[in-house]
Amino acid sequence: MAHESVPQANSPHELLAAVRDLTRRVRVAQRATWFPLLVFATITLVAIPVYRYAPYLDVFGTCRSRPQHTVCKAPNPAELGYWTVALLLAYAAIAAFYIRQSRRRGVGTTIRPYVVVGVALAVLMTAVSVWLTFHPLLPQPADPFTTDPVQIEVGPAVWLVNGLASPLAAIGLALLVLAWVERHWALLAYTLGYLAIGMVQGNQVIRSSSPWFFLPYLLVPAAVLLLGAAAFALFRPTPEVRTR
Repeated sequence: MAHESVPQANSPHELLAAVRDLTRRVRVAQRATWFPLLVFATITLVAIPVYRYAPYLDVFGTCRSRPQHTVCKAPNPAELGYWTVALLLAYAAIAAFYIRQSRRRGVGTTIRPYVVVGVALAVLMTAVSVWLTFHPLLPQPADPFTTDPVQIEVGPAVWLVNGLASPLAAIGLALLVLAWVERHWALLAYTLGYLAIGMVQGNQVIRSSSPWFFLPYLLVPAAVLLLGAAAFALFRPTPEVRTR
């Protein structure tokens, strides 16, 4: 239970100011922004061997084959399954960390809205990805085996949906909720920058025969998350709320 003396106020205005100041200090004591960023950076890096070595599971029946060549319209379901499970486990770990911290510091935690929204976004990301498999917003070539470059012009709505359907965008959208919950303006600015990077990457098309072509999609956001975790951990304020 939080214990903090409130100075005697000579007027309702002074009392309200004292309560607001105590509320602000409690919010600061609740913050542990570095931990979610570190968790998300970790699952992003762990995704690298999944992308590289997980076998393609054609559960949606989108693959077409000819001698020595196979083309699949859908992303690897193993990757989608990994992100769904990894995000759910990440939010469970974040919730446990915040609850443990709140008990240790003697203050309540408001992490529930963030965790609920994060889980909902993870499930929604999976549903949208499956839907896009059968209802692609980008035009598909008539010949799936063509190697000719295709000029594709899409509107902002298609660009937005494709960008937001990625797991990295789901992480960023949930971080917006965390910034609101913690009234953390620095986290808001950081998250907007992270989302901008994710949106650009989510709409890039890389034509490469290398089995490691996906590395920029994972290493760039992982580096941004790690740098953010280090910065928020280094500059986090000392809690002012005392326990009893």
